[in-house]
Amino acid sequence: MPICEPPELSSILFSVPSNWTGIGGTLVGDLTSSPNYPDNATGKTYPTSFEGPVNWNDNYGTRMRGYVHPPTTGDYTFWIASDDSSELWLSTDEDPAHKVQIAGVPQWTNSREWTRFASQQSAPIALMAGRKYYIEALAKEGGGGDNIAVRWQLPEGAW
Repeated sequence: MPICEPPELSSILFSVPSNWTGIGGTLVGDLTSSPNYPDNATGKTYPTSFEGPVNWNDNYGTRMRGYVHPPTTGDYTFWIASDDSSELWLSTDEDPAHKVQIAGVPQWTNSREWTRFASQQSAPIALMAGRKYYIEALAKEGGGGDNIAVRWQLPEGAW
């Protein structure tokens, strides 16, 4: 499978992604159990695609969230890549309370390495054009290299 660009903001619109530094461990649970999560982020970024920086820092967690606006109705497949672990969540509508985990990375991958673990790829998910769907990616970095990226494949096979 070729490596491709993550979707541009014309397809996924973000709120301001946040990060929390000074958190040890490599699991998403290390991030979500921090007393600073989710209300006291130590920083915010403004990405131009569904991708974070590469080799930015150690011992931090990040959350990217926004809304998917499908250009056509049909089955979409999503992938996530990260170093270290990550989770990709999608709602059945625009409400974050309806989100379910659709993909994840249990350990680490290289930047945009989409096929290291079967869990990185979602099952096909039916989405309707003209609707919006809440999407969220959580990632936890321990030490060494770090990255996070999400991509999707449209019903007709385009990236």
